[in-house]
Amino acid sequence: MRKLLILLLSVVFLASCSTMDAESATISVSGSSTVYMHPDNASFTVSAEAVRETTDEAREATDAIITEAVSVLKDRYGISDEDIRTNYLSLSPEYRYVDNQKVLTGQRGYQSIDVSLSDISVIGPIVEDLAKINGISISSITLDKSDKSAEIAEARRLALTDAIGKAATYASAIGRELGNVISISDNSAPSYSNGVLRLEAASFAASSDAAYKTTFYSYDLSCSDSVSIIVELR
Repeated sequence: MRKLLILLLSVVFLASCSTMDAESATISVSGSSTVYMHPDNASFTVSAEAVRETTDEAREATDAIITEAVSVLKDRYGISDEDIRTNYLSLSPEYRYVDNQKVLTGQRGYQSIDVSLSDISVIGPIVEDLAKINGISISSITLDKSDKSAEIAEARRLALTDAIGKAATYASAIGRELGNVISISDNSAPSYSNGVLRLEAASFAASSDAAYKTTFYSYDLSCSDSVSIIVELR
């Protein structure tokens, strides 16, 4: 009789737990989003390299190239000193092998600067003008947007909307409805990336001057975010 009573009490306890869980059921889901935006500024690297007989000659050669490039950037395009920064400078011996022997052949100089550009419509002309300088290299052209606050807010809103939409779909599939949102967890800081080069996008005209032929094509930037939520089920 005692064993039967214990068994009955256990069944009642389990039944009450099941009912309580059902009444307080929740669902946990994650949502994500990606928002695209048009860039409004750019950065790129200009570098110069030269091999000369002496270290000082190598330094002078690379410095002359960079000085000419900086003059073009300032005088023709109004780029300020604050937007031109020395990135790297090196001087080193140059060797080559002769009959399996390392022979000193001169000195190598290398110098590079980073340039920030607020008017991306002149990228084409700048590249074309700098390319006229012998020994110059132009690389790492990167587009960006100075103020992403609106896109960040939109990405977060859409991520939350995506999560709630998923929760509603799951709830409907089991014949339930959504209740209050219990918690919202921001999974990570917004991440940014360059989109695929869009050849069909409006290109930045090189210049009204027919002498310039170089055209730089734009691409969209993206801002992504994600969120996790816990929602009551009714």
